Amino acid sequence: MGADVLEKLRSFKVFSEVPDSRLALVARETTSLNLDRHDLIWNEGDTCRYLYFVISGRIKIIKHSETGKDVIIEIYGPKDAIGETSTLVGGAYTTTAICLSSTNLLCVPRPQILDLLANVPGVALRSLRGMARRQRMLMQKIKELAAGGVEYRIAHLLLKLADRIGEEPTVDGTTIPIVLSRQDIADLVGTTVETAIRVMSRWRKMNIVTNDKRGILIRDRDTLEDLASGITSHV
Repeated sequence: MGADVLEKLRSFKVFSEVPDSRLALVARETTSLNLDRHDLIWNEGDTCRYLYFVISGRIKIIKHSETGKDVIIEIYGPKDAIGETSTLVGGAYTTTAICLSSTNLLCVPRPQILDLLANVPGVALRSLRGMARRQRMLMQKIKELAAGGVEYRIAHLLLKLADRIGEEPTVDGTTIPIVLSRQDIADLVGTTVETAIRVMSRWRKMNIVTNDKRGILIRDRDTLEDLASGITSHV
């Protein structure tokens, strides 16, 4: 178990400069966690005790608004770390993390992470780069939410997911191997579930995108890119 955890931790770039002897100590304190779809990893307000590393599966990070509406901040998958900001700052999580699929995580206790940050310069630098990258992604998301209509935002979302986690294109198109409900899509782009249903239904009839048990299939990327560019609209 220890050697397996050590090997998995080593696969994450943040640990690339950690000496084997020190990383072995971290591995001994690390636990593996298996979860099912819809399982809660942490809830907003929970005390941060671990930094989680995603081995397999997909996770959505949610922010609850004062009006009671959920906004999905981001979706993470294999090779991602989640909970970085709360791990560094301490205190309670400011978001909620929920599994979108069966998920396997490595849970590294917060004190172990803080010790590495203090003593291995490469870990601190890579952590800062990761946080800066996520900050840019958040700024881009805010820009997209403010810039266009619902079709524009959903098109941007699907293209981004296809580029990040999509499978190799086939003659049928590009599959995004993640099951998103219409509510998930609505929460990701800041609209109502009724509007998300209407847009996705029209796109399905036009053979732009379709759904199956594996996820979302982008059949007509050119039209989706036109929608994301504001060139055309089908609503």
